[in-house]
Amino acid sequence: YEQELQTHSSGISLQCFGTSIWDDTLFKAWSQIVYSLIPSVDQLQKQLEFVCDVCEADEVVLFEKNTFLLITNYSRKDQQDAHRFEKISNIVKQFKLSCAKVKTSFRSFQIKSQQFCATIEPFLPHSFVMVVVSDPSVMSASTSVNLWAARNHLAELNRMGAPWGDHL
Repeated sequence: YEQELQTHSSGISLQCFGTSIWDDTLFKAWSQIVYSLIPSVDQLQKQLEFVCDVCEADEVVLFEKNTFLLITNYSRKDQQDAHRFEKISNIVKQFKLSCAKVKTSFRSFQIKSQQFCATIEPFLPHSFVMVVVSDPSVMSASTSVNLWAARNHLAELNRMGAPWGDHL
């Protein structure tokens, strides 16, 4: 079908994603579409790298607020699970539904284990951020303070005309 679409597209650049509603390809395809809609995403990734360094995190992930689709991420360590974003998205969406059933709203949450601490909270008006830290000497409060500072910094960049601006 891709070749046929290219033939009839009259010179419009098309990108096709093979998906099935029964597996992770649909999440990946929609995430790639969201990613492609963010202008200058490479500059945004540099900002996430800075956030990752300041928070002494292993990984920083940016999700779209309503769908919890992956926007982009930065990781300082190799991650073993290629499907982790979809799994995290599903967990958060189920949590949001549970909150709605008891007439409360989801603000943020944190998961701690002996191996890591993951914090998920609102970041910019249309996004949530997840910060994963495996160093036990890094306090959760410092991660929250650093995210607050990063949020303000990116909001200021948006006011100054950052290319991703109102998209996040």
